[in-house]
Amino acid sequence: MSYEVQLESICPHDWNKTLIKSPMGNIFNTFEYSEYTKKRLKWNPLFLSILDKKGEILARTVLFEYTSRTGKKIPNVLNKFALKFLKKIKWIYGPIIFSEQQNSIIDYFLEYVYKIGKRLDGSLHPFYQYNLNYDKIKSEKWSTFMINLQQNKDLIQNQMDKKSVLKNIKRSQERGVEIKEIDNNLLPEYHKLLNEFRIASGNTPYQFEDTSELWKLLQPIGFKGFLAFHDGKKIGGITYSYFNGFINEWGIARTQRDTDEKLYSQDFLKWKIIEWGLNNNQKFYDLSGFNPNPATKKEEGILRYKKKWGGKQFDFWMIRK
Repeated sequence: MSYEVQLESICPHDWNKTLIKSPMGNIFNTFEYSEYTKKRLKWNPLFLSILDKKGEILARTVLFEYTSRTGKKIPNVLNKFALKFLKKIKWIYGPIIFSEQQNSIIDYFLEYVYKIGKRLDGSLHPFYQYNLNYDKIKSEKWSTFMINLQQNKDLIQNQMDKKSVLKNIKRSQERGVEIKEIDNNLLPEYHKLLNEFRIASGNTPYQFEDTSELWKLLQPIGFKGFLAFHDGKKIGGITYSYFNGFINEWGIARTQRDTDEKLYSQDFLKWKIIEWGLNNNQKFYDLSGFNPNPATKKEEGILRYKKKWGGKQFDFWMIRK
C-alpha cells in the first residue's frame, strides 16, 4: 500500500478530535502539549499526518524539532554547521494509528523520519505489538507497567503487593497523612516542593513559569495533581495528565522528612490517583518507562517499585539515530 505524508507547521483544526479515535491517542501528541514545548522548551512542533491514496488519515503524530546542546563551546566559524548537526527530531508514543495496517504504517513512518532527520529520539506506543527489523536505526527495548482501571477496585488491590503497597497505604493513613487536590492557590507550593526534591536529587530546578504554563495549557484537556501533608506541612506531591483515558505521571516530589519518618506519602498519593481514575472512568494508569533488563542498582529499584503495583508489563521501542 502506498502512503502520502503531510507535514505542517500549523496544527490542523481537528487534530485532538482525531487523536481520541485511537486507543493510542495520548497527551504528548496533542496541540496543547506542542504549545508548551514551543513556549517553554523552545522546540519546533511539526504536525505529521499519513494518508492513503483517497486522502483518508491513517496516522498522526507531533514531531518536535530541537537543538541538542553538548555543553561544549563551539567556534563561531563552525556554529551554523554544528547546530544543524545537533538538531534532533523527537516524538513520544507515536505515531497514533487509525488503521488496521499498523505494521506497514510504522515501517513507512520510520523510513520517513530516517530520511528527514540527522538525529532521532523517539518512542513507539507500548500497545503496538511491532517487531522492529529496521536495521538503519538504533533501537532499545523499554517497558512500562499499565494498571487497567477498567477493572473493579477489589481486583486492582488484589494484584498489588500486600506488604509494600497496601500496608504502606494503610500506614500512611494511620500516621495522619492527608491528601489535598492541587489548585491554583496550591500550585506555587507544589512547585517549591518539586524544586527542592529536584535539587536534592541533583537535577536542575524548574522555573515557576514552566510549571504554571504546563498547568494552564494542559488542564483543559486533562491535568491534575495532589499534595500530601503531615501536621500541616507538605511532604510529597504528584501531578498527572489524563487525556483520552490514559493517566500519566509528571512531576513527582518527595521530602526527606517523608523518607525519614516513613510516612509513605508516595504510595498514598498513587492510590489517590488510582481511586480518582476509577471514579472518573479512566482506562489505564501508565507508570512510565523502565529498563526491563536493569543494568544498575538504581534501575533494579525502579523496576521493583513499579512492578509492586500489579500492572501489566508492556514493552515498546525507543528509537535512536
